[in-house]
Amino acid sequence: MLNKGLSIKNKMHLNILKTRLLWNIGHGVNDIYWFMLPSLLPTILAQFGIRYGNAGGIITAFLGTIAVFSLILGKLSDSVSRPTMIGLGFLTASALLIVASLANTLQLFVVLLLAGGIGVSTFHPASYASIAETASVRPGRTYGMFEFWGSMAVFLMFLVHGLLHAQLEWRTILFITSLPGLPIGVLYMLSSQSLPPKRLGRAIRDIKSAGQEIDRGITVSKFMLLLAVVILRYLGIVAVINFTPTYLVREVGLSPSIASFATGVYFLGGLIFTPFAGLLCDALGPFLILLALTGTAFPIIFLIGLGQPIWLLPICFFVLGATHYGAGPAMNMITARMKTFLGKGEAFGYMMAAVAVTFSLSPLLFGLYADAFGLSSAFKFFSLPLMISFALLVLLVLLIRPKRV
Repeated sequence: MLNKGLSIKNKMHLNILKTRLLWNIGHGVNDIYWFMLPSLLPTILAQFGIRYGNAGGIITAFLGTIAVFSLILGKLSDSVSRPTMIGLGFLTASALLIVASLANTLQLFVVLLLAGGIGVSTFHPASYASIAETASVRPGRTYGMFEFWGSMAVFLMFLVHGLLHAQLEWRTILFITSLPGLPIGVLYMLSSQSLPPKRLGRAIRDIKSAGQEIDRGITVSKFMLLLAVVILRYLGIVAVINFTPTYLVREVGLSPSIASFATGVYFLGGLIFTPFAGLLCDALGPFLILLALTGTAFPIIFLIGLGQPIWLLPICFFVLGATHYGAGPAMNMITARMKTFLGKGEAFGYMMAAVAVTFSLSPLLFGLYADAFGLSSAFKFFSLPLMISFALLVLLVLLIRPKRV
C-alpha cells in the first residue's frame, strides 16, 4: 500500500515537471510575440514613412488588444481547460501573424495584427494561475525559471533578427518568427486531455510537504496600489525597450542589424539574472527584491537617454534587463497571495491586463513625446515613472508589513 502511494506521488511529481516544462517553453514562444514588433520597427518606419507617434500607435493597438482579452480570458481560465485555451491561442496567433506578414497594405496588416493579439492574450493569465496552484514549495525558483525561458527566447529572437535584417525584408522575418507558435499550440492541445485545469493543482496540494505563507487581509485598495506600482514600472521600462532599436539606429547611428544585437543584451541581462532573482525571493521575500530592482531601474534608464559614452549603453541594457525580468518572480509571488478575494486566474488576469495596457499605451506616449522633444529626451523623461513606482511600493510595504520583506 505504501509503495502504491509512493508510486502515485512520484507520478504526480513527474507530471508536474512535464507541465512546468511545457509552461516554460510556451512562455518563451509567447514572449516573442510581445517583442517582435520593436525589433522590426526601424525597417517598418523606413518602408511606410510613418512618424514615431504612429509607429507607437501600432504597437499600442496590438498590446491594447492583448490587455482587454487578458482580463476576459484570465477570468475564463478559472472554469475551462487552460491547456486547451492556450493551445487555441497559439494556433490563432501564429496563423494570423503569418497572414499579416503577407498583407500588401498597412491597414490590412494592422487588422490582422490586432486579431492575432487575441490569441497572444490567452497565455499569461492561465499559465501564471496554473503555476501558482502547483508551486507550493520554493515558488520563487519556479517563477524565476519561468521568466528565464521568456527572456532567453526574446534574446535569441533579437540575435536571429540581427542576422536576418541584412538578408531579408521585415515581412519575411515576421513570417519566420510567427512559425514556432504552430507546433507549441499543437502540444498544448494534446496535453489538454491529460492535464485538466484544476486536477493538477488539487493533487500537489494533497502531497506537498511545505506550504507557502499567504498574506491575509489583502484588500481591494491594496491590490489596486500593487497594480499602480506595476503599471508605472512597466510604463517606463517598456517604453524604453520598444524604441531602443530605433534609438540606436537614428540617434546613435548603428545599422538595424547591430541595433538588434545590441538590444538583445537587454534580454541577456534578464536571462542571466532572473533565476537568481527567484532564489532571492524565496530567501529574502518578494517585496525586498522588488524594491531593490525598481530602485535600480530609474537611474539606468536616465543614463541610456544620455547616449554617451557608447560603451556604457550595453552595460545599461544588461542591467535594465536584469531589473525588468528579475522583478517577474517577485510580482508573481505577490499576486499569487491575492486569493483572499480573487480567483487565481482572475487575479493574474487583472495583473496581465494592467501590464498589457501599460505595454500598449507606453509606446504611443513615448512616440508622441519623442516627436515633440526628441528620442533622447524621451528616454530621460520616461525614467520618472520608475521613481514614482518605487515610492508607491514603499507605501505598499508599509501598509501590508509582510513578515519577510
